[in-house]
Amino acid sequence: RRDREGLTVELEFAAFKALMAEDPTLADKIVTTVRRDSSGATVRDNYVVAKSGAPDRIDDARKSMVNTFDADRRYTWVVRVVATSDAGVDMIGTALMRQVVGKTLSVSGRSCTAIELVPDIDRPDGYDRAADLLYRDFTFRFWSNRPS
Repeated sequence: RRDREGLTVELEFAAFKALMAEDPTLADKIVTTVRRDSSGATVRDNYVVAKSGAPDRIDDARKSMVNTFDADRRYTWVVRVVATSDAGVDMIGTALMRQVVGKTLSVSGRSCTAIELVPDIDRPDGYDRAADLLYRDFTFRFWSNRPS
């Protein structure tokens, strides 16, 4: 997808999904919405829900000018691990953390910082009674900078 200035705006998310998919535990388990079967019921399985989002901060360090999308931008994304058991949540969550935290995305025309886990967000594990699924949210953050 491109913004009105012709800049690609989803390169970071494509790189993020590709990084997650490099782990054999996560490969073929990354989706952008909760999985549903043909009747609309939530699929009971172990998987990762990762949805892209706009940058939560844009900063090109110019105090008197309007920031542009091409500026340095910070992304904060919540990734939800969904599983049928506590062991599944732990297994996929551990694989996700090991695969993502501290890694740097390779994005054409950009220089990214290492991905960090945002520690201040207190999100308890959850249970969806209707779907009989457990879940755990992880919040990751990194900067995508213009190359220097």
